[in-house]
Amino acid sequence: MKNELEYWNLIKEIGSLNEKWAETVAIKADIIDKLIKSIKPNAKTVLFTGFNPIATNLADHYDVTVISEIVFDNSNIKQVVGMSDVTKQFDIVVALDEYFTYGNCEVAQRELLDQVAKLTNGWLITTLQDYKNFAPHKKNQIDASYVSNGNNYIMLESNVADKTDKQLWYHYRFCIKNHSELVTIGPAARRTMYFKQLAKYSSDANSKQYVIQKNLLYKGFFSRNFEHIITVNF
Repeated sequence: MKNELEYWNLIKEIGSLNEKWAETVAIKADIIDKLIKSIKPNAKTVLFTGFNPIATNLADHYDVTVISEIVFDNSNIKQVVGMSDVTKQFDIVVALDEYFTYGNCEVAQRELLDQVAKLTNGWLITTLQDYKNFAPHKKNQIDASYVSNGNNYIMLESNVADKTDKQLWYHYRFCIKNHSELVTIGPAARRTMYFKQLAKYSSDANSKQYVIQKNLLYKGFFSRNFEHIITVNF
């Protein structure tokens, strides 16, 4: 997706200027690594449904494949452009950053989960915010990243509600570089996904277990909102 490509290229740019970037990535990767070890101690293969810097760290311990058009320098990672290019099943599939909210209707969301479920013979790890109690899609957020060599990046996220469907919104990301250059990413059509809704879709896809991990949260890069980590066994 063009939006994903632009966003992660921006993340790579900011990361290259930030002295604490490696530490930030390592902390997030450690959360996922420990979770993998707890749910499938003998896991060897991991598939990421989209590029995430966490994949580069996990590649030190697992056979990692990433579905993405992002070009990154890591010989330990296998890369495929689209989901249709995946030819085998994986022990673990990682779909972070509320992957299943990226769809303009429930049919699209269900189909996306069905496709991902076929790619694992073990576990899916994904994340969601609490749309029932907090409605994060109705809020905007601002975050600032100050890097050590004087560069300044201000990250903003804007959610524009659909005029007819209360569950649908259009997600924009904005980055102001050094107070002068504006980068706009989006809009991306997104739709609410509730915990029970994902559980139902997972059950329909023949899942064996669905767990919202207690006291285990994930926060995306340059996001103020924490996401609940969910594991689904297929």
